Amino acid sequence: MNMRPRSRMRVTPKVLFYALLDVAGMLVLASGAMWLARGQTLFIPDFPTSTPSAVLSVIVGIALMVWAVAGILRELIARPTDQRAVADRE
Repeated sequence: MNMRPRSRMRVTPKVLFYALLDVAGMLVLASGAMWLARGQTLFIPDFPTSTPSAVLSVIVGIALMVWAVAGILRELIARPTDQRAVADRE
């Protein structure tokens, strides 16, 4: 059985960018959900201002989070070729 130690993935600026987009998606989702649940804004005054804009912000927040997580996974799976060669030699 070939038991190689796993090499740690480096966090690139692109992964950090996707993580920040994920956080933004969570905030947009939470803002819309707060409006739908209580009729109150969360952080930004006067956002959202109505039920349709709250529903739209929930949809946009979910879409942004899914896109960001997919980008993070894509970046972490696609290691550079030189890192693969180093991991294969060990």
